Amino acid sequence: MIKYMTLGSGITAAVGFFTALAFQVISGVQYRIAEDQGLQPGYAPTWIVAGTNVGLLIFALGALAMLGVGITALFQRLRTEP
Repeated sequence: MIKYMTLGSGITAAVGFFTALAFQVISGVQYRIAEDQGLQPGYAPTWIVAGTNVGLLIFALGALAMLGVGITALFQRLRTEP
C-alpha cells in the first residue's frame, strides 16, 4: 500500500512540475513573439499565471504527500523491527 501511495504522490508531483514548466515555456514563447514583432512585452496573461500557480500547487501537494508517506513508512519500519 505504501508503494502505491509513494508512486501516486510522485506522479502527482511530476504532473504539477511539468504543468508549471509548460506554462513557463508558453510564456517565454509569447514574450519572444512580442519582441520579434517590435512590441514592448508586458506582463504575462492571467491564464498563464493561473496555470503556473496551479501547476506549482499540485507539485507542492504531491511533494508534501510523498514526504508524509516516506515518514509514515519509516515509522512503520522502525516499529516492526525488533
